Amino acid sequence: MKIVMSNITLLILADDLTGALDTGIQFASHNISTGVLLSPNDAPPENCPAVLVINTATRHRSPAEARRIVSECIMHYPDAAHVYKKTDSTLRGHIGAELEALMETRHTKRLPFVPAYPDLGRCTRKGYQYLFGKPVHETGMALDPLNPVTSSFIPDIIGGESLAAIKLFPAAAEIPDQESAGKEIFVFDSETTEDLRHIAHDLYEKNLLMNSAGCAGFAEALMEVLPFSRGPASAKQKIEKAAAILFVSGSLHPVSIAQVRAALDGGIFGISVDWPLNMEGEKISEALAEILDNKKAALLCTRAALGEGQKERASPEKIPRELGLLVKSIGLKNGPLCLVIFGGDTLLGIANVLEINYIEPVEEIRPDICRGVVLSRARSGSGDFLIVTKSGAFGPPEIISVILEYLGEHYARI
Repeated sequence: MKIVMSNITLLILADDLTGALDTGIQFASHNISTGVLLSPNDAPPENCPAVLVINTATRHRSPAEARRIVSECIMHYPDAAHVYKKTDSTLRGHIGAELEALMETRHTKRLPFVPAYPDLGRCTRKGYQYLFGKPVHETGMALDPLNPVTSSFIPDIIGGESLAAIKLFPAAAEIPDQESAGKEIFVFDSETTEDLRHIAHDLYEKNLLMNSAGCAGFAEALMEVLPFSRGPASAKQKIEKAAAILFVSGSLHPVSIAQVRAALDGGIFGISVDWPLNMEGEKISEALAEILDNKKAALLCTRAALGEGQKERASPEKIPRELGLLVKSIGLKNGPLCLVIFGGDTLLGIANVLEINYIEPVEEIRPDICRGVVLSRARSGSGDFLIVTKSGAFGPPEIISVILEYLGEHYARI
């Protein structure tokens, strides 16, 4: 892997693509230049942004692979002033392996880890992670088909893949000045956004933010304390021509399933698909193209994303790619689309088919209703277009109608 001298203020490593975007938007929305690479192998633009986010795509890899990829990404950008390991706010993925890789590669003995995101109901209390008041392993996250959460006690989750000592800190606790002999991961309790800000300021004063970890909530607190240069406020970016808005969901999370069902019940036109498509793909793309031509908005989802169908009939890698091929075919029939995509795996599969190589977060859609719904400009070999992305686990049932209304009000050309 070629070394890049980039003068990056903050390098962020996220284990899935929607997580990369909902973290990057914390900085882009404050006029800090921010870009997202879809793969560790992708090259940054010639004028590297102040905040570079890399989708490591390690959530479904082995712990050893996750450790290796994170280490290589850090070595690829040796002059990054600060490194942030973005983790899932419900504790999915290889958190212990990736945190330890960060510590080893950056030669640090102490790593602060702040996994809470209070604005989304993710809170940390006495080392346990809660989702809207319930231990996270007692929620729908325990049913995740690829990364089921089996514990809510963070030291147990980290300790399954790391030998570092774990120390628990209340949000207002004093951080010791003296290092211990071995590696230590400091896990901080947080139940409010103000807790996150207090922790960020305290860690910055103690020079402990060169390397840190957490989800998008703590990333927003970092934005307030790290030495970023801010550019001028930019006008909203508009897509010159958009034939229609296509929603695509391959997420199996109960939250997204409820959102898809609510949209269909509310009158949005949609088609669900099952696997294998065989000869049905062309018929499906023609039907959706006709709906989009007449209605200007439609929904494409898998039957499993409706809570139906046989989830084992196609591999997790094949389904997003097949969805991407359908999206590409529809775009060829209708012209440029504004895509709204639910789920990190679905997003990455579609992005690969569409040859998207770089994404610039633009703004967060209605953060007063739901954090983490991100409008971005996607760059591909055939041109730029707008995409809206959301993790499968985020948002109220009516989020699709919220997104439709927002795009209609703020992006009149769509």
